[in-house]
Amino acid sequence: MATFTIELHRAIEIDPTIVSGILAEYPIFDEEHRTVLNRKILNHFHNQEIGQETISMFRLALKRKLDEIMPLYNQQYEISAIKFDQLETIRINNTNTGTGTTASTSASSNTSNSGAKSRSVAQQMPQTLLADNGDYATSAQDNVSDTVATASGNDTNTVNQDNTQDSATTGFQGNKALMLLQYRQSLVNVDMMIIDELQTLFMLIWGNGDSFTTTPYFGYFGSGRYLI
Repeated sequence: MATFTIELHRAIEIDPTIVSGILAEYPIFDEEHRTVLNRKILNHFHNQEIGQETISMFRLALKRKLDEIMPLYNQQYEISAIKFDQLETIRINNTNTGTGTTASTSASSNTSNSGAKSRSVAQQMPQTLLADNGDYATSAQDNVSDTVATASGNDTNTVNQDNTQDSATTGFQGNKALMLLQYRQSLVNVDMMIIDELQTLFMLIWGNGDSFTTTPYFGYFGSGRYLI
């Protein structure tokens, strides 16, 4: 039985919107975790007396507190969800990318000249020798040919090269036992951190068995109505 105010479970019986409203609306990183966290909050504070004079004041204080602390603890949840190798202290990834272009151009030109000259002479045997110019030949035929050959060419060659190389280096440096100890010390229970923050909304004292209220439930009036 409550001594100074009213226990949480009694307050929820009087005002169910504490659960259906306040605990269903505060910001949380994952809606699937809301049920888990709410269950822990309700179980932890089930028999503790609220630290406000009325249920409506407690409802407002609870909403204000959750709205103020949850943005930070949502980040704590996200950090705690990161998976990593506790014994890995080194992770180096290297990516080398190279791009190259090679171009070559060559030109060639060849010119050749050739000529030929020949004479064919037919004669009847004269009484005297022919002169050098063949004036005394019966018939003569001169053949003269000139040949000019020209060749030219252009050769262009272009090569594009793209190279990408990836390398990864992983491992650890240090003492494994010490690294595991440091990892254990870094672990946090975010749910309990939130519950510790909410502890200030309750009386924080143990009842001595004496009743300071004139009725079984806090806020109850003779008219049969509760002050919420």
